[in-house]
Amino acid sequence: MSAPVAALPGRDATSAVTDSPRTTVDAAALATDAVAWDRFVAGAPNGSFPQLTAWAGANSEKGWRAVRLASATSSGPIGAQLLIHAMRPGPWSRAYAPRGPIARVVDEESVKAFTLAIRRAAHEHRLSHLLIDPELAVGHPVEGWLSSQGWRHVPRILINRTRIIDLAGTEGQLWAGLRSSARWSVNKARRAGLSVDDAGAAGLDDFERLYLETARRIGFRPAAFRTIFRAFAEATDARLLIARDADGRPAATHMLIPCGARVIELYGASSAAGSRARANYLVKWEAIRSSRERGYARYDMWGTDDDTPGLAEFKAGFGGAEIEYIGAWELVTDRRARVALEAVRRTRSLPQTLRRLVARSRGRPTAGP
Repeated sequence: MSAPVAALPGRDATSAVTDSPRTTVDAAALATDAVAWDRFVAGAPNGSFPQLTAWAGANSEKGWRAVRLASATSSGPIGAQLLIHAMRPGPWSRAYAPRGPIARVVDEESVKAFTLAIRRAAHEHRLSHLLIDPELAVGHPVEGWLSSQGWRHVPRILINRTRIIDLAGTEGQLWAGLRSSARWSVNKARRAGLSVDDAGAAGLDDFERLYLETARRIGFRPAAFRTIFRAFAEATDARLLIARDADGRPAATHMLIPCGARVIELYGASSAAGSRARANYLVKWEAIRSSRERGYARYDMWGTDDDTPGLAEFKAGFGGAEIEYIGAWELVTDRRARVALEAVRRTRSLPQTLRRLVARSRGRPTAGP
């Protein structure tokens, strides 16, 4: 088993490892070269968009700074883009590697190498703890390997279950994979004169109106979608689809973010009138159909967790297979700091929790900016 080599900014780590019979990946380059890192993420089986540098850029305005690390192993490199947030008061920071770590081969050796690199990074950046939630399915032996290295399972951060459609078939086969009720709904929207356009950044205002209406109606918290879309639109083939009624009014929308051969349906929304007209069915079908047309291999609906009643059933109408991931894992690297930061977090969150409870008791929506 090869010795782990952590590649951190400012360190001399030049070991190269053979990632495949035809490709040699330099672990140091993954840590310092954004283009090389994004290419690595896009090509890895468990690569996902929150590990792309565009996601780090979108979150930099919130006070998160990105640090990439990589380790060389005999089975190929393993690494992660850490988002680090300073916790005040105190000298410590916390870190989160959303959908990390990334590797083309995840085995016991690579998990050990990654954990060692994390402990080195924790010392350099004064991290109290780090969270990960890789896109590895439940039942993967990585759960045992993580536990043996000191990681512990914690409540989820991102979605744990999703539904993914294989786009390898013909458009007719995709259409046949929809439930009859979903096909009926798509056709109903078409008969009502609804159509879908690829609006791009010009559609962000319409997206916002639909998204905020959905947030108020369902009760979820709106996201910083403008920053996210612009960051990915600059770096990828990100798309904003909007279904409009016969008079041109926006009725439903989807934001699509690509990562390698996969398209992720990151956000979706619809007006009440649009839902009645089945615009939400039409825009989803067009998102799936056009993603196949553009050459993508998989369509990820990004979440079938049970937070929103009926969401999983709605998405199941479009076919595909449901996948459950192993969830979030935490490595505590400074126990005293972790305890102190948790106490600070609880103190800070108490006023916000009380405001939400009061708002709910008065029947007001609790969604915030």
